[in-house]
Amino acid sequence: MSEQGRVLVVDPEPMVRELVRRRLGEEGLATVTSASGREALAEAGRGEVDVILLSASLPDGDGLEVLARLRAMPSLEGVSIALMATQRDAESLGRGLAQGADDYLRKPIDRVELAARVHALLRLRRHLAELRRKSERLEELNAALERLATHDALTGAANRGSLESRLDAEVERWWRYRQPLSVVMLDVDHFKKVNDTYGHGAGDAVLRGVAATLTAAVRKVDFVARYGGEEFVVVAPSTDAAGALMLAERVRAAVAASSVEVVALDGARTPVRVTVSLGVVSATASPEAAPLRAGDLLARADEALYRAKQGGRDRVEVAP
Repeated sequence: MSEQGRVLVVDPEPMVRELVRRRLGEEGLATVTSASGREALAEAGRGEVDVILLSASLPDGDGLEVLARLRAMPSLEGVSIALMATQRDAESLGRGLAQGADDYLRKPIDRVELAARVHALLRLRRHLAELRRKSERLEELNAALERLATHDALTGAANRGSLESRLDAEVERWWRYRQPLSVVMLDVDHFKKVNDTYGHGAGDAVLRGVAATLTAAVRKVDFVARYGGEEFVVVAPSTDAAGALMLAERVRAAVAASSVEVVALDGARTPVRVTVSLGVVSATASPEAAPLRAGDLLARADEALYRAKQGGRDRVEVAP
């Protein structure tokens, strides 16, 4: 939208087009003219107009038909349109307003009224554009708030609340369809040593790196969440014990092979490598399986994780 405004005048009469062009030029407004509906649609399709003054009578069709086609063009969203009609076309004015016209002008056109109405239409155009910008910004803010409510601010993984909701849903699905379901819980080994050696900022960088490596190592259907501190959980739907073990080993190897560059306490940039210990639990797909809760799976995975820690770290343990 131009700063001063650009007006498209659509009228079959050369005198009308010239009168409007001159009057709007006196107001500092750029004007482009069309003599037919076809020309008007082509010109408007370029998306460079702010206001359209459209005659109700055109040589190649009804002005209201052109109005409907203009309103259907995505590039003209928010453009102000006014109908121009003689006394004989008065009925068209009412129908046009009902079909999407923002205003109207009666012919013969009064010069003062013309300028006043076009400026009003330009204000409407600017107002709608501002509302659209605010609406888009509000959508962005709502999306950001929703993400903050469901994701961990530090690592970008899902947060614990989202994990509990997702795991509840997966357990319900497991119970209904009896498809296998697995949970992997992992913990960064010797994480306190990272904080003590390099500082908490470096520890945060390591957690972000582990989360990124973890997310890249799992499948798209898997759900990754930060459980708390340096612990993460992967919910793996439709995954049996053998598949979950393979998944956990892939995650373990990926983290062990990666490094994160951190800024140490002395300001030096240093690559840091860490390992993770993992506990795996799987819910059987057997029709005879007893009911379970999401908390049961997390507790069993945590027990297996504890055994992995006790067994030397950088390893996977499977809950019996």
